[in-house]
Amino acid sequence: MRKGFLKFRNFWGIAACLLCLTACEEEEQTKGGTETEKEATILVYMVGENDLSSYLETNIANMMSGYEMSDVSANILVYMDIDEQPELYLIDKNVNGTPRKSLVKTYADQMAVDPEVMNKVINEVFQTYPSKRKALILSSHADGSLYQQNTISKRSFGMEKKDGIYYGMNVTDLKDGLENIPYLDVLMFDACLMANVETAFELRDCAHYMLAAPNSVPAEGFPYHKIMPDLLKMDEASLKKVLDGYMYYFHHNNVQWDDFVAISLTDLTKMDQVALEMDSLSRVDGVEERIDRLVAANIQMYELGYELYDCGNWLDSIGGGSGQLQNVKTALEQAVVYKLHSDYASVSDWGTLRLPITDERYSGLNTNLPDLYITTQEVRQRRFFVTLDWYRSAGLWRFPVYNAYEE
Repeated sequence: MRKGFLKFRNFWGIAACLLCLTACEEEEQTKGGTETEKEATILVYMVGENDLSSYLETNIANMMSGYEMSDVSANILVYMDIDEQPELYLIDKNVNGTPRKSLVKTYADQMAVDPEVMNKVINEVFQTYPSKRKALILSSHADGSLYQQNTISKRSFGMEKKDGIYYGMNVTDLKDGLENIPYLDVLMFDACLMANVETAFELRDCAHYMLAAPNSVPAEGFPYHKIMPDLLKMDEASLKKVLDGYMYYFHHNNVQWDDFVAISLTDLTKMDQVALEMDSLSRVDGVEERIDRLVAANIQMYELGYELYDCGNWLDSIGGGSGQLQNVKTALEQAVVYKLHSDYASVSDWGTLRLPITDERYSGLNTNLPDLYITTQEVRQRRFFVTLDWYRSAGLWRFPVYNAYEE
């Protein structure tokens, strides 16, 4: 039994039904827009037509509390889609330094998980609110690099309900949504399972840093009232403090279940080197054989039912102690600049873990491994996986267990 709602949802088994939607926008009376460049702009993109809507409202209140403690000159924009009329809010400060929330814009019914909608909202916000530093926070349910068959307008971030059907985004859709946006200092996922090597590689050109969890994020989301002052600075040292604040909050909020948390900070500019070293490892004698006989149950899994395993632990299992294995591990450790996880004495501390998380089994990023059971969904997943940049650049195309479904 799940102990509360987490920010991920299994979409499998939902009947596919694609809707053709057109979106138009209406301007509202607003206090939006500024001609003065601020130090920082954060856009929080909330996909909340689901069971998270009440939590997202609380997130906004916490952002205001957190911003009040910051001396950074900033604009915080919140795109909130929790019903048929999405809204854009601005959080800034009045002349007395008190945070305020203003309605900037309302939109006609449109799907936040449509890449074209996402792209347009992001570009409009950062053009209207210029700043030296930029961050995008994506907040919803999510499934890392696992395949979601119900998508909007194009070929798994987000969960949005329309006419009884839940729609989401695959990481390829997410890449489309972030195409040609201003380069971000920080891309943050307030969503489950998104500290994922395939996602990091797919989005490596969009941002400098990616801040995400390789496992579940509690439904209440990040503690913005605690982390906002550090988040607004957007440098590596301050982002590490954001991770510290995330862990501290959930370890001291008197809810035992919330102690099941982990978090990582990835320098996306270093992901090309990880793929390059992985491609070299894929050529080493014996790697294919070890991949073929791999027992996934011996590798750190983050959620039962979700074929996402620790990337570093997987590398140890297939590398066979080769010198090239260490090169990949070093590149991965240099890319994941900071990582934290809760301590567990046994698997019983969290009922859906096969193995307790330890330093040796925790690299900060998860990765998708093929399931032994070839279900219809697994076939879809494998066909999707071969479309990802990581599959090609990391050399996984060399192995039959991965390339069997390449078209």
